[in-house]
Amino acid sequence: MLETNKHADVAEESLSKDVLYFVPSGPAPLRVLVIETSRLLPALRKKLPNARITAVTEYDVVPEARELAGLDVSWPVLDYRVTPLPFAEGSFDLIVAEPVLSYVLDPYDMLLALGRLLTDVGVLVTSFRNVRYHGVLEELMKGEFPERERHLYAKKEIVRLLNDTLFKEIIFSPGEQDEKGSAERFAAMGFENMDDDLSTAVYLVRACRSTAEVANLKGLYTKKTRTELARVLHRIEYDVEREKNVEALKELCRAEGIFPEYLEDFVRETVLHTEKVMPVVAKIFS
Repeated sequence: MLETNKHADVAEESLSKDVLYFVPSGPAPLRVLVIETSRLLPALRKKLPNARITAVTEYDVVPEARELAGLDVSWPVLDYRVTPLPFAEGSFDLIVAEPVLSYVLDPYDMLLALGRLLTDVGVLVTSFRNVRYHGVLEELMKGEFPERERHLYAKKEIVRLLNDTLFKEIIFSPGEQDEKGSAERFAAMGFENMDDDLSTAVYLVRACRSTAEVANLKGLYTKKTRTELARVLHRIEYDVEREKNVEALKELCRAEGIFPEYLEDFVRETVLHTEKVMPVVAKIFS
């Protein structure tokens, strides 16, 4: 699936930043889950003043920290690595989980679990330590690898993990990166160094449950409306009571204010035989 999903790198002048780089500011009352990333809560609250924030930590002293007072945060105290997260499917619009990939016991199972907790247009932001960082390679050349419980990854492995756990759009950005040229020694040895990968100690990751195009389709109308629209379109596609369902499509578009561009995009995303349905769409809005 590697070639079917979108993944990209975002260049940035700053040599050090955190996962909130991927969280835009705004007034929306988003439902946000924060996992062992309590140090970023004040900045997160500033970015999202109306968000409903739930913060998971295994340390019962963290909710009492002075710098976190007054942030209006719910605090389940548990070890996310061994205790299932006690939330229903689709409970969150955004998950901020900076250390999860580095310290989780089974990254595949954890990403599946986090994906289930997100809405179908939800977003996960996290980070990982890059195994191809020149500092790691230098230690290996000396026969050393001072890592114990922390996992390291290459970007391609993260893409595979996120693809396999049904995330659709993946964006990387360097979180901690040395100055350009710091890894020339390893580049000269033949190590690929695209986008200064060898100079990047930590990558930030933004992973979405839907592509941007599908997210836009899902965001404009309710799930009930989208389900009914898909049902009617499929009945037209397969000539099931065609005239009746064409009239039903007309009425649905009128009642819900569905406009031509949206309906055309929806057909492209949900209908196999678009050539049978697009002429109907054209007549409805002619």
